[in-house]
Amino acid sequence: MPCGDTNPGLLAEDVRRRTLRIAGITSFDFHRVLDGRSWNPAWRWRERRVPLVCIVTDDGICGIGEGWSLDNDTAPFHVHLAKVAPALLGEDAGAIATIHARLWSEAGWADAAVASAIDVALWDARARAQGVKLCALIGAASRPVPVYASGGLYADGQTLPELADAFRGYVAQGFRAVKLKIGAHGRKDDLARVAAVRAAVGPDVPIIVDALGCLPPGDAVLWLPPLAAFGVTAIQAPLPSTDIAGLASLQAHGPLAVIAGEAEFRHAVLHDLMRQHAVSLLQICICLCGGITGALRLAALARECGIGITPQCHGTAVLQAASLHLGTGCDTVTTVEYHMFHAHLHAVLPDSMQHPIDGCMQLGAQPGLGIDAAALFANIDGTLHTITTIA
Repeated sequence: MPCGDTNPGLLAEDVRRRTLRIAGITSFDFHRVLDGRSWNPAWRWRERRVPLVCIVTDDGICGIGEGWSLDNDTAPFHVHLAKVAPALLGEDAGAIATIHARLWSEAGWADAAVASAIDVALWDARARAQGVKLCALIGAASRPVPVYASGGLYADGQTLPELADAFRGYVAQGFRAVKLKIGAHGRKDDLARVAAVRAAVGPDVPIIVDALGCLPPGDAVLWLPPLAAFGVTAIQAPLPSTDIAGLASLQAHGPLAVIAGEAEFRHAVLHDLMRQHAVSLLQICICLCGGITGALRLAALARECGIGITPQCHGTAVLQAASLHLGTGCDTVTTVEYHMFHAHLHAVLPDSMQHPIDGCMQLGAQPGLGIDAAALFANIDGTLHTITTIA
């Protein structure tokens, strides 16, 4: 059954439930120092910062959410959260759609990210209160979700055999689809990277390439035939998401499926990508596009347009878990990114969310997102820092 149809009363908030009041909201900053050796066409990774949110109800239930930050600058997120959070104290934590409508704004990325993080935390709290997995509130709770191993960043000094070894390892771990970066080198060198990965993973593993919107507009179409010759099935962000006409042209040209969306939070742009047939798969970031509530609304339109959804994950375990639950509960999701470089705090994920079986993840039996909040907020490796507490 399509996502959103299994529990129509849930989103309408007319189901019987015990009222839980929001008693406290805390924001955290995840900060991890990286060695700076790895990079993509747009960014060199010297550090990673991610804002997290914990919402506590009056009976002690904790819901966890994750936000997004532009260029690792989390300060605007925490400033906006401190502005809107006090008005949520005492509110019904189960009135998710109502709270989402109050908070959702496309005035800027911080507004959208705060609304998204709070939304995920509220869904997590509701599922924990009912003792069920979050995906059970969305739809079918037992569907294994296909995942792909997302890696292949550029790395200083890395050889092609080393790149190939990394992808050979992903397949050995149980992944049956992979993604790597292109667009920072010339076409010849990047195609050599793709050839090395193809040789490593074998002829049957789908390969996605990601250009982060960095291909020259007049040059992008020239990449398609040689990539297809190496068995690449899809190209992500060959052009910026706002270049809808350019993406639509590439999509119509074929033979690769076009994926786009990622860091776009304005629903009008995401709607245009779908309605103008500019993508085969809409990539969304749950922690920026409106949380679970926003993702389900986008998924409904995607279903009407006959395209799929693929959640983007380059944050922490919270976003990874939320994306897997969306993929399990919503059959419009065709695949979920599982990041092999941005695997931040993944140690707190249930074991079932860390090891794919034949290309799919099965969620465990833990309620909510499945993450132990106490373990998450135990200041693991000194990387979590409390920013704002409102109670």
